[in-house]
Amino acid sequence: MKLTTTEMSGLLGRSVSPIANPAPKRERPKQRRCGREVARANEQKCLRAVSQFGHLRIAELARSVWPNARYGEQLARRTTRRLVQQGLLLERRNALASKSLCLTRVGATWLEARGFPAQHTLDLSSVAGPTFCHRVMATRYLIERQVTGSQVAGEYLILRRKLPFNISGLAKALRKLPDGLIWQRRADGTAGVEFVEQEAAPKARAEIEKCLRTAEYVGTALSADGAYRLSGVVFVYDQALNHSRRLLLAANSLWGARPASERVTLESRVKLVAVELRDPLLWVGSSVTTLHELRQRSV
Repeated sequence: MKLTTTEMSGLLGRSVSPIANPAPKRERPKQRRCGREVARANEQKCLRAVSQFGHLRIAELARSVWPNARYGEQLARRTTRRLVQQGLLLERRNALASKSLCLTRVGATWLEARGFPAQHTLDLSSVAGPTFCHRVMATRYLIERQVTGSQVAGEYLILRRKLPFNISGLAKALRKLPDGLIWQRRADGTAGVEFVEQEAAPKARAEIEKCLRTAEYVGTALSADGAYRLSGVVFVYDQALNHSRRLLLAANSLWGARPASERVTLESRVKLVAVELRDPLLWVGSSVTTLHELRQRSV
């Protein structure tokens, strides 16, 4: 179809209303902390972790502060190097001939100034003493639970009674202190508290029975308002040492004369954590079962 010159001029002169484009959404600028702020926050986390457990190796510190980082140990080494240079942490030779980090007096003062109660950990004999391996495994398990959202206390805090509840009465009844404590507040404000027993070396059956007896006190109130109550006992051990068999034998000796239903209840309150380790005492993974489930599988 051909258009005349007049028709073409009319088309070209016609005004066309442009389609209004929607205004682009303005994104809120992301608040990014500068590198120094991030470094300072990481330093504070490291100091608090060492203060919480008394002493830590790089492997445990990395898991505590950078649980999901691909190169967590590298970050831990870089951060602690600065803290050691500043005099806030001290490296001490431990029982495995490697280094453990302790909080100095300056480090404790640094935390106190920022609202975190702390005291130096320079005088801990467990760094180079015979209980070092025992403490390291218990600490690592507590960190594993802390990473998943639980609150924990190791031997260092337990001995200093830095807890939101009181275990003195139960410890007196059991004639022993636990190696660790784990709890998590529920929506209603209550919390079940697990006692942790670390089995680093074979114990006499009487000692194992003393630990197992903790299951008999489940439900005991640990605070005046009853918000904290004992909920169970956890045995943590190297899977290569076959502690599970010793625990079964001790349970037979302790509860063998009780009715079957009562034994099931008691053994269901006992959690077993078999840990896979590699040298030098490094956590690879773990499997969890109850004493009752273990007995069922062994029948």
